[in-house]
Amino acid sequence: MTSLLVRLSLEAVNQKYSDESILLKERHCISNSLCFLWQKDLDTGDRNMKREKAERYLKIGLFGAVLTLIGDLLIGAAKFPDGADMIQGYFGIALTMPAWRPVLGGLIGFAGICLEFPGFLTICPLIGDEKSLNSRFYKLAIHVFLAVGGGAVHLPCGVFMWLYKSVSETAGKAAGYDIAMKYLLYFMMPATAVFSVFFIGACVVQFIAFFKGRTPFPKWYCVFNLLIGKVVFNMVRQLGNTAFINGIATSNMSLSAIIMFTALLVGWKKYAVDKEADQ
Repeated sequence: MTSLLVRLSLEAVNQKYSDESILLKERHCISNSLCFLWQKDLDTGDRNMKREKAERYLKIGLFGAVLTLIGDLLIGAAKFPDGADMIQGYFGIALTMPAWRPVLGGLIGFAGICLEFPGFLTICPLIGDEKSLNSRFYKLAIHVFLAVGGGAVHLPCGVFMWLYKSVSETAGKAAGYDIAMKYLLYFMMPATAVFSVFFIGACVVQFIAFFKGRTPFPKWYCVFNLLIGKVVFNMVRQLGNTAFINGIATSNMSLSAIIMFTALLVGWKKYAVDKEADQ
């Protein structure tokens, strides 16, 4: 009797595990099917979904660029002291503007640069195959842009102006200038140097990809490039010394990003989707 009960118990346990094994296999098959369909839809799915995702990312990036523009204007839209060069000009206006402007400008710009990142993600697959050297470098560069551009470059621009003003009011201009200049040299310049290497490299890679027709966009879209915009808007300083001109020059990268993201957003449906349809 005991052996019969043991046998029945073992059969019941085996049946239970067998049923659970079948259930797990079924769930595994369903999960794999869903993953396959999701991956297929993500990689080679309908064009509208890819376009909608790209446009959504570009709109986020555009919004971020507008925020960065606001931050830039808060920091740099002011008349420089007569005869001052660019660096001395920022030192000069730091004493005349309220302390909240460089602080708020730095923080808003920092948030804006973080939000620009999704916009750059839409450019990355246009550069080339994800295994290509150019594509991998561009992807690395935009991550450096995210990590360094806001927190280690833009935000410190506001910090050094606030630092100069605050220390000058407490301990005098000489002490304020000395501390602010050391902060500029020891912290901002090294971070800016690292940022510049990847920034310039990414802009060159992007320019070549568009100029050589490797993207669905026309070759002339190569002009929508942050490096080109940065040079052009910085040249505006030659037109005079006013709050408006200095504001534009300070906002050289944010204005360039606004133009670039807008151009890509307008042209995505016209060029990218049509090119996908032809393939």
